[in-house]
Amino acid sequence: MSDWLNETFYLPAQTEIDRAVDYPYDAPDTAFIFDNGRLRAFDDAAILDDRTAVLSVGSNRAPVQLRRKFGDAAIIPVTPAVLHDCDIVHAAQLGYYGAVPCTAFPAAGCEVRLNVAWLDGAQLEIMHRTEAVGIAYDYIRFNGGAVTHLPVPAAGGEIISGYQPVFGYAARGGVLDIGAGQPAGLSRISAKNRIFQTMSQAEAAKFVRQLTGHDDHRSLEHFVADMQADRAERRLILERLSAHMLFAEAAPWQIIEMQLDDLEAYL
Repeated sequence: MSDWLNETFYLPAQTEIDRAVDYPYDAPDTAFIFDNGRLRAFDDAAILDDRTAVLSVGSNRAPVQLRRKFGDAAIIPVTPAVLHDCDIVHAAQLGYYGAVPCTAFPAAGCEVRLNVAWLDGAQLEIMHRTEAVGIAYDYIRFNGGAVTHLPVPAAGGEIISGYQPVFGYAARGGVLDIGAGQPAGLSRISAKNRIFQTMSQAEAAKFVRQLTGHDDHRSLEHFVADMQADRAERRLILERLSAHMLFAEAAPWQIIEMQLDDLEAYL
């Protein structure tokens, strides 16, 4: 088994605390297929037929998150891509599982290597719900050229950038202002020509706690456990973060209006 297929590394056992403090998790930098709870090499472009290309900017890049969201019975092809003129930054949110999540944000000249999950219809509906579309995130369609698919050797030829359109999700509440009207990139996700400073998940959580009056004696793990258990306190943090939100101007995507119900588990 090649290093990138190391399932112990990419599909680790995670506690609920790990789920927050390890966000956004490790992901291979090449194409793969999540196949019935295992990872295998991408070997046939035909598997992409009738699937929707969804850019993964945070935890959705990672096999461990695909397994969590879709279960071991799922088959999901994943291919590498580059997002242009944007960075991946911390959102002005606290997720229901206690992490400070992320979103794309315009950044001229910046390039981020990410991946695309190719979802069938049922999987796309699941993804919409786990992203709490209409409440926490908007479902978006990227403008042409904003995302470049990287070639992937496969039986029958290579996947090329002609596979369009590309969809994704953008935080409705904006991104976290860390000062002087600037967001912070995720240190766990590398980028070329980055113009923003970066923060780790631990640093972002500490900053959110400082902004919202929760900078106390609790460890990060203790804080996460409390937030996972207390929805009212999470909502209070979100209310206080509303004074520290930045919103993208001239973002390279269009919002697809939709409203889902039955999202209580993801709020």
